Amino acid sequence: MNEETNGVENPETEDNIMNTAATEDNGVDTASTADSQDSIASQVEVADEGPCRKRLKITIAPEKVASELETQFKQLKANVMLPGFRKGKAPLKRLKSRFGEQVEQDVREDLINRSMEEQFEAADFSPIGFPEYENIEFSTENPFTFDAVFDVQPSFELPEYKGIEVESELKSVEDGDVDAEIERITEQASSLEPLEVGTQAEGDFVVVNLDLTADGESIFSREEVMMKIGDDFIDSMEIPGLGKDLAGAAADAVIEKSAQVPEDFPEAEHHGKTADVKLVIKDAKKLVAPEMNEEFFGRLGVESEEDLRNKVREGMEGRHEAEENTRQEDLLSEKVADSVEMELPESMLERRKESLVRNKSMELMRDGASEEDATAEAEKDDELANQARLELVRIFVLDRIAEEEKVFVTEDEVVQRLQAIASAYQRPLEEVIEQYRNNGMIPELRNGMKREKVKQLLRKKAKVSGS
Repeated sequence: MNEETNGVENPETEDNIMNTAATEDNGVDTASTADSQDSIASQVEVADEGPCRKRLKITIAPEKVASELETQFKQLKANVMLPGFRKGKAPLKRLKSRFGEQVEQDVREDLINRSMEEQFEAADFSPIGFPEYENIEFSTENPFTFDAVFDVQPSFELPEYKGIEVESELKSVEDGDVDAEIERITEQASSLEPLEVGTQAEGDFVVVNLDLTADGESIFSREEVMMKIGDDFIDSMEIPGLGKDLAGAAADAVIEKSAQVPEDFPEAEHHGKTADVKLVIKDAKKLVAPEMNEEFFGRLGVESEEDLRNKVREGMEGRHEAEENTRQEDLLSEKVADSVEMELPESMLERRKESLVRNKSMELMRDGASEEDATAEAEKDDELANQARLELVRIFVLDRIAEEEKVFVTEDEVVQRLQAIASAYQRPLEEVIEQYRNNGMIPELRNGMKREKVKQLLRKKAKVSGS
């Protein structure tokens, strides 16, 4: 065990933390446990370190330390064989000289662990993360003392969470929606076939060689780029009139345009510049849709066009319902959390904010910003602190409701979720399970699933109007 162990970043990975106990009086309480022969600590002082943060000052009597050392050396003597001595016959002095430092370290760590477990088991507050250990004074002659500092679950009144009113915004599926979805399906099943260059029209495709120049320097070049006629975009760069110029263009025709380099261009120094765009027509393709026949229906697992339309409608209605359920669940959890006042652990809040800053910084870097600029921009975003607070409040509220409603996640449910993840990424289930276990991600996954269940419970107990 390390003398200093940092706490976890968020409550989602804290399943191994037990409850802790102390009676507080003006922020400090001293409890003597000397009368109990089974107790590790002879004295415990509890003090507040700030919002949702405690400090335990633990004292262990030298007699307890001596007893533990004696037990360890007896076990060592019985099991260790030193050169020149039979097993169990090595002199204690020789054992202490050779193994004394290691034994003392083992006893120190064992006493710390056991004394913390002892304090946590009887507690009236719940630690978060792992304690940080300070001021460790281990002695075989004087009392063994150390401090344990840790965050604790915030104290708050759980508001009424049943019967909350929410209005349904479930979208209906119109015939036009079904038509558009079938068009998308047939387009995906369509094939590109050769087309005489010069005859291409809107909806067809051309193959071009592309070059972008800014300040007299080529900043991007690529051959055989497929472009759909009718679109005035190359990726996110808008080129007015491009689609019209591509229609009917002859082979090897050169089209020259100008456009503004977009903000998502890989090289940030070119953002906002005016670039010269040169396209050379090399080939043309047309999209040929499949015939609506028995063969096509069979590929889709339907029997007829009517059957296809019904299946498409059912699928779209199911997606709309799932989206609406998720919207209601998020809204209801926000409503409950917004009505709660609580102090949050400052260290946890700071870690969560730092995580959000890192995420935003990485996002900005993907958009082309330098690491320095991205970090500076993310750190200036005051909204991230508020977001961090809202996220943590919601987590604590959902977890409290889970306790009230006895919501839990079974091992089978965890395995089913891991199976879904494995299928989505086309990886063996055993490999995914091993990854999650080795990285300590199972508790986080389980807690996330538990909170999903709580949000579903809020929706089921809500008063939904307009549905």
